[in-house]
Amino acid sequence: MSIYKRGGVYWYEFSFNAERIRESARTGNDKVARQIEAAHRVRLAKGEAGIQERPPAPTLVDFAPRFQSAIETLCGDKPATVDFYKKEMRRLLADAELSSARLNAIDEAVIDGYKQRRARQPSRRGKPLSVASINRELATLRRLLRLAQEWRLLDRIPRIRLLRGEHNREFVLSHALEPKYLEAAPQPLRDVAVLMLETGVRPGEAVGLQWPDVRLQTAVHAKHGYIVIRGGKSRNAKRNLRLTARAAEMLKARKAAVKSAWTFPGETDEAAFLV
Repeated sequence: MSIYKRGGVYWYEFSFNAERIRESARTGNDKVARQIEAAHRVRLAKGEAGIQERPPAPTLVDFAPRFQSAIETLCGDKPATVDFYKKEMRRLLADAELSSARLNAIDEAVIDGYKQRRARQPSRRGKPLSVASINRELATLRRLLRLAQEWRLLDRIPRIRLLRGEHNREFVLSHALEPKYLEAAPQPLRDVAVLMLETGVRPGEAVGLQWPDVRLQTAVHAKHGYIVIRGGKSRNAKRNLRLTARAAEMLKARKAAVKSAWTFPGETDEAAFLV
């Protein structure tokens, strides 16, 4: 290595592939100048070997629009899912420390700090945030980091542990309560409930049903007809569901009365609900 001082500033000079390299180190410290020269040699050697240096990882706030655009593409047929991720991203970005962190700096310690800060913050009702709320934010962050790794912006993603103590709100409608529930439910919720009870169809699948997917004619292994579910959350969501006599009777009555492509239309002639 060869460095020399000119006008109080060190310069370095060396040959690489028969080419003379001479540049200012822009420092008056000889040790720093030698380090700058060494770094320059390394960059040239990497370029010779076809190795490209990775640019600095973006911060979370800078990467958020790209993540949102990807979600809109991947989940374009699920507007509720897109809205979910948008909402959770707003909450993640509201944390100044996390939003300003570079993606490769978001490790287990940073995530643990985020958990602690969120656990101390009150909800809109002035109560402590629920474990479920914080876990949804963590799940969103995990998906974002996984996408960043797939796009080769990260070599490693941290292990994100969800908080314990999340309570699932489940309710099983008993046979004794079923008549009371159906009597109290307004339309079209009552008919949606009948279809769910009789076929086991999911809420989102039921309210997104259209008449071309309702087959009321007798078919093999389907005496009263069947409905076609074209897709859903899992790869096995596409399936045919047999109708019972009660479900078929309800659908026939709706088809005679409803003038819409949707089986359960809302006020705007679209699906009654977004689930």
